[in-house]
Amino acid sequence: MARTILSGLQTAAYEHPWDRKALDGLKGAPGLETVIRGLNEHGLDRLIRIQYTGSNLRVTRDNLPDLHTLVLEAVQVLDMKVPPEVYLQEGGGINAFSAGVEKPLLVLNAGCLDHLTDDELVFVIGHELGHIKSQHVLYHQIGFALPYLSTALGDLPGLSVLSTAMKVALLNWKRMSELTADRAGLLACQNRDAAIGAMVKIAGLPRKYHSKFNTEDFLAQAREFKGLDANLFDRFTKLISIMGEDHPWTVMRAAEFERWSSSGQYDRILAARARQAGDQPANFCPRCGCRLPIGDECFCPCCGDPIKVLSA
Repeated sequence: MARTILSGLQTAAYEHPWDRKALDGLKGAPGLETVIRGLNEHGLDRLIRIQYTGSNLRVTRDNLPDLHTLVLEAVQVLDMKVPPEVYLQEGGGINAFSAGVEKPLLVLNAGCLDHLTDDELVFVIGHELGHIKSQHVLYHQIGFALPYLSTALGDLPGLSVLSTAMKVALLNWKRMSELTADRAGLLACQNRDAAIGAMVKIAGLPRKYHSKFNTEDFLAQAREFKGLDANLFDRFTKLISIMGEDHPWTVMRAAEFERWSSSGQYDRILAARARQAGDQPANFCPRCGCRLPIGDECFCPCCGDPIKVLSA
């Protein structure tokens, strides 16, 4: 399907307010600078890159051209300058994640290709690109590394208390950041049915029912679950039961981005960028998908391929 390229898209246009509020609270946590300094000193970016590039299949235009093309399309739609490296890892479930602050990468379970339609796959890819575009990855990696840092940094004063308090704050923010990333996924695929379909499959729909399931039942379940917030005890129970998780409930995610898409904000973003599309020429490298400068023939600044770019 033809998708609107969202030229000039800023993260503030689709950021979930709970994400911003939780991140502001996280940044105020004492000792955060100590943790970030420890991460930099111990080369976490490099460690993660070695871990995933050494064991998984890198996606290129030659070995998996269809998937490679979908990634480049999502990168272009979300107006990201440079596409991340993409890897496939073994796993039958629908899962994906992004990593790497300086040089981001995106990892997809092989199950994503087995279970998802192309539009559903773009939703999942767009979700992870949303994490990268919103610069969520640094704080995600802090949560990943916190237990290791506690050991590596030894007996720094107050570190055990810092670790516990920060873990709670990180998990709370991580859950909220997923709501922003879901909006990015919807903006990338620009297909509400596909976004809901991906959520239904993530929630556990067996393959044999993929073509038969009524997604409206899932949305009704999501609205019912959200309605539990009207009861104070139910709201408290929901809060306690999710505190140790790094993702919100799948039905909650579906309810939140359905509410957002129905609010008109999603349509306004698409309409505004569609109007601007004719006024903002853009060209992208056919090899790596990097946005190219306006000018004469030159080399792609990302992969070095010779290209012909748009004239001013």
